Amino acid sequence: MKKLLDKDQAAGVFLIALGVMYYRLASDLPRSLISDRVGAEGFPKLLASALILFSAVLIVQSIVRKLAQAAHEREEISNRNWRTFAHAGGMLGLGFGYLLIVSRVGYLLSIALLLAAALRYQKEPLSTRVLLTALLGGVFFWAFFVYALRTPMPAGLWSALPGGR
Repeated sequence: MKKLLDKDQAAGVFLIALGVMYYRLASDLPRSLISDRVGAEGFPKLLASALILFSAVLIVQSIVRKLAQAAHEREEISNRNWRTFAHAGGMLGLGFGYLLIVSRVGYLLSIALLLAAALRYQKEPLSTRVLLTALLGGVFFWAFFVYALRTPMPAGLWSALPGGR
């Protein structure tokens, strides 16, 4: 639920109302025979005016801060959307690269390369863990398609492997 006023705006409105009330009360102070040009109400009216002025500044600051924050959030969302789109495009590029090499290199090696490339693209540092994941993942997917699903896979360089075509 969106708030109508934030805490600074609410405080500013309250303090302006308080300042107006204080100013009116100060205007009702009686004049005495010894009062000068300013009168007994002069200083209280000055305080009330300062309270009203600074409260208005508080409200304006709050509105400006909200607008700046909203503009920053819109820009951040726009940048995040573009980065997400570019990242998805990169992953799509990896998929196209896989399609280009799978028939020549074979399923086992190309899926292992795709897994390694995808891990590196996701900023995983090159390590034995990445290489083992790619190798074991490639063997797993190849065995799954060939033996579990009985789907022949492109053998490419590995035409002697069972399940190759």
